[in-house]
Order: sequence, then structure tokens, then C-alpha cells
Amino acid sequence: MPFEARFHIYWSQTDAAGIVHFSEFFSLVEHAEEELYRSRGVLDAHGRMPRVEAHAVFKSPLRRGDEVRVVLRPLELKEKAVKYGFEVYNETEGVLSASGYIVAVCVENDGGRLRSTRCPQSLLDAWRSIE
Repeated sequence: MPFEARFHIYWSQTDAAGIVHFSEFFSLVEHAEEELYRSRGVLDAHGRMPRVEAHAVFKSPLRRGDEVRVVLRPLELKEKAVKYGFEVYNETEGVLSASGYIVAVCVENDGGRLRSTRCPQSLLDAWRSIE
């Protein structure tokens, strides 16, 4: 069963046209990802996973006051990376607003240089819990 998180859109998330800027969709997705980690007790892992790929298809705008449901599901779980899919639903309008995927790599800080490393088992287990 996929992971779901709900949010509201605030004025600060909108642009001059009164709609959510496309980049803010990725923030919503990352907030949902963080909620997944929080709910599974692996919140500290989130800061060690830079994004190396992000893709989205936008279908319908979000506006201030809209209730949003973000759905996450694992697509590929590898030794050093996680690829997950997302859907962003505008619950106020009852429509899909965006869908896509993100690829994040597990890294460690080696004297100021980031290098890929094995993802913690607890992190992979968190994603497997929603397959």
C-alpha cells in the first residue's frame, strides 16, 4: 500500500498568478517523503540522500487553500539509490495535479566530499513497507 500525506497550499507557495510554481511541487513531494521517514523512525536518513534525477508531468494547477494529497511508492530500491514515484492530487478539485519520479542516492561525507554508499537497511525497509 503506498504512503500518503496531506497538506494545504499556503499563499507563500503561490506565484503572482495565484498558482503553485512548478518547483513547489517537488517541495510537497519531499515533505511527504520526510513524513514517510518520520513515520518509520528513519528521519535522519533524509539529509544524506541528494537527488540526482527528478521528473514531473503537470496536469492541473494548485491554488492557495487547496487540500493536497501526495502519494509515494517505491519504483526501484538499489544498494545505493532509491527511485520512487509520486502523484500529487488536488483534493479540493478532485483531480490529479502532477505525477513523476525522483531518484535519490545515499551518500556519506568523506572529508567534505560526498561519495555514494550503501543505503541503510532501515531506510530500504521503510520503502519496502509501502510496496
